[in-house]
Amino acid sequence: MDRVRKILISRGAEAEIYLEEWMGLLTVLKRRVAKKYRHPELDKKIRKQRTITEARIMIKARKIGINVPRILDIDLGEYSIRMEYVEGINLRDLTQKYENIDKYYEEAGEMIGKLHMAGIIHGDLALTNFIVSDRGLFLIDFGLSHEIGKIGDKRSINLLARDINVFLRNLEANFGDKSLMLFELFLRGYRKIVGEDLERSVVKEIRRIRSMARYAPRV
Repeated sequence: MDRVRKILISRGAEAEIYLEEWMGLLTVLKRRVAKKYRHPELDKKIRKQRTITEARIMIKARKIGINVPRILDIDLGEYSIRMEYVEGINLRDLTQKYENIDKYYEEAGEMIGKLHMAGIIHGDLALTNFIVSDRGLFLIDFGLSHEIGKIGDKRSINLLARDINVFLRNLEANFGDKSLMLFELFLRGYRKIVGEDLERSVVKEIRRIRSMARYAPRV
């Protein structure tokens, strides 16, 4: 195994992320870390299952036409996934630097629409998890993703709404008054994929969720 360099680029509650040259390629290695508060055997089981789930959902996302990093290797003994490094700029930084970014928000909406129609919740739709590269818009970090099965009932609509509300809250935190305009672009793309009826139901549920939080602006 040819490992030239390995740089820690992120350490979160769930995992450590490394940038590493591996077999001549620049890759990202994500390794789930142990939790001391859990029983060791239970901890191993949880990390193994979450690693499997993340990899499975990434593969499924690629099959339905969503740009996600290509998985190069899975090591269940190390609770790790190695994937291609996607070079580019995240949607938050792109929006801060440039003006002609409308198409990316609409494309992000289409991307999440496809994911939701496949019964997949991403779980962390932060702007920094959308990467604009010379190969198009990519979605990364499926560490909190999970499958919910059939969509359209009350429970699934609540889960879809909560997923998108993370995106909206991220917009508000970064762009204030501009956030609703950007969110409308996102919804335009989302509606193209899921249809007007489901989009309307999801937005209604977002409003209900936000009505329970005093700080949340209306959408």
